[in-house]
Amino acid sequence: MLGTERFCLSCKPQSERDNRELIFLQSVETQQRTQLDKPFNYEVSIVNDAAWVGYELSLVLKAYGIKVRYLPRRRSVVGKTVGVFWNALGSTGIKHVNYALQDAFAFRVFGKTIHLLHCHGTDLFGLLDKEFMKRSRDLSMWGWMIRGNLKAARKVIVSTPDLLPLARQVREDAEYLPNPIDTDRFSPKNYENEKPKAIGFNLWYDKVPDSIVEGLRKNGFEVEVFTGRPFKYSDMHQVLKKYDVYIDRQTVFSLSKACLESMSCGLATIDYRHRNNIEERVAELADRKKLKAEQIRSRQFVLETHDKWRVGKKLIDIYRQTVE
Repeated sequence: MLGTERFCLSCKPQSERDNRELIFLQSVETQQRTQLDKPFNYEVSIVNDAAWVGYELSLVLKAYGIKVRYLPRRRSVVGKTVGVFWNALGSTGIKHVNYALQDAFAFRVFGKTIHLLHCHGTDLFGLLDKEFMKRSRDLSMWGWMIRGNLKAARKVIVSTPDLLPLARQVREDAEYLPNPIDTDRFSPKNYENEKPKAIGFNLWYDKVPDSIVEGLRKNGFEVEVFTGRPFKYSDMHQVLKKYDVYIDRQTVFSLSKACLESMSCGLATIDYRHRNNIEERVAELADRKKLKAEQIRSRQFVLETHDKWRVGKKLIDIYRQTVE
């Protein structure tokens, strides 16, 4: 069942050394997590969300003793229209708005300050990336809104490095904030699959290539590809832990949040960096020793760059720039 790890006959214990390397690569000492260098006496409203980034950040901010209003919106017609204006009216303190579309525009309609505008992909790709506009979604008709929102915000941040050059076409002072990952929840499993397993997701803008699936299967992997996400996000960590390799998107040149979560669980990846050498990457991961080394590197990368506590502190520093 999803959400529950059970003993299975096809699973065998990892070596004690590998287990230690994966499990005990800790992000930061527990006693340091909820300590700020100096007090932060502001309320924060996080409006809208993307891939649960805002939700994760809200939990971190609350752990630091900050009062947070988390205001996501529904994907219904009402949520995308009336809901955005309702959230804008209900926001207080520092306003952290996700996506440079109608949610941010609602703040401008009411003359409310957008302290931080957080761009996540489609809002910039759909306006400023010609290949993406041809392949997936063209938002040029909303260019006046997106550009206006970017210019109106006190500060602009982006969720992946490939978005930064696009954002800086409009806001030269835009910054990159790594996506936050809960490295305690998304932690490595304590067993090893007898037969290696790979997982991938077909997205509306990117499909798992058949060539990758076929290559993995020829090299002894079990492969599962889901369309959408047929389980709750609260079960995501338990699902990922069942696998050894994550197949990420190939047409967007950055790691998705789901990919980062898989890496935190100790999965190796086939991602945009391998798009020109898929066969070599598959062959590399078919070697159990090399696979294990890649899994350890994946976990370490997330701990050093995307641990939610580190990202949370960086976010608070950015907040200070907008009000102090």
